[in-house]
Amino acid sequence: MVQMPAYLAWMGGSLALSCLMYGLMARKCWGGRGAARTALWTCLLSGLMGAGCARLGYVLLRIDIFPWGNPLRAVTEWDVNTLSYYGGAAGVALGAALAAGSTGKPVKEALGLFAPAGALLAALARFGEGFLGMLGVGMYLEDGFFPLAVRFTWDGEWFESYLAVFVLEGVFSLAACALSLVHRKDSDRFRRTVFYLCLPQILLESLRMQSISWLFVRAEQLTCFLICEGILVALALQSGRRGPGRWTAPVIGLAVCAVVIVGEFALDGKISLGERDIPPLAIYGAEALGLAAMAWAEHHEHRMRLR
Repeated sequence: MVQMPAYLAWMGGSLALSCLMYGLMARKCWGGRGAARTALWTCLLSGLMGAGCARLGYVLLRIDIFPWGNPLRAVTEWDVNTLSYYGGAAGVALGAALAAGSTGKPVKEALGLFAPAGALLAALARFGEGFLGMLGVGMYLEDGFFPLAVRFTWDGEWFESYLAVFVLEGVFSLAACALSLVHRKDSDRFRRTVFYLCLPQILLESLRMQSISWLFVRAEQLTCFLICEGILVALALQSGRRGPGRWTAPVIGLAVCAVVIVGEFALDGKISLGERDIPPLAIYGAEALGLAAMAWAEHHEHRMRLR
């Protein structure tokens, strides 16, 4: 079911395509030779750092159960289920920063130029989960069709359909790529791209059947929220405004966190309306409205900074 050679080829091509996009965009800023050299170094370093940090991220998130009696197992024993997507994404960004520094380019400017290409790579990496069996799927469906569902055939006789969460994640990452291209003049384009890559994942991680969890806490869902909330706090600190209104955006983020926590308990059946469970559609609808409020808060704070 897992098609590892096809997945590795997909990821290699995706990295090359994103770095080509980066090189074409950087060419307008730095000229042909400088942009090509930086893009090539970015392709190399981002690939290496992305793969290494994907494994390191998993080990850190599962530090409570990792068998530290033999630390070499962190390198020698791994598969697609023991890698962290977000650790890999952080590694790719780190590789782009190192490539910029090694070629004498301003790191902040380079990351801003790399932002849409990085978002494209994030989308392609999600789509690539289609080669990894059931890693990126969600709930069982009575019936469904691609791209909303994927079908798995068992023993050549019967099949089951599951929600294609990885496709939804890829589509939202493409939306972040489009926003990054539209806001190409923003000095903080990299930060804004990271925000809009992580924001929808707060909900989408809840839909995934397989995830790294600490008891009832989905570790990577929490990571995405902390990144978004951290950005809102940073915007509040940088705003220069005084008074309680300065903290509106972070407070909205905390309120959304409360909604998500209640929603997760409700999905597990620990919170109900009398003898009736809360419909999942209502739970996810409330979470989606909360995330929309966080997006509004980020956009509002960004506009306030431009005044």
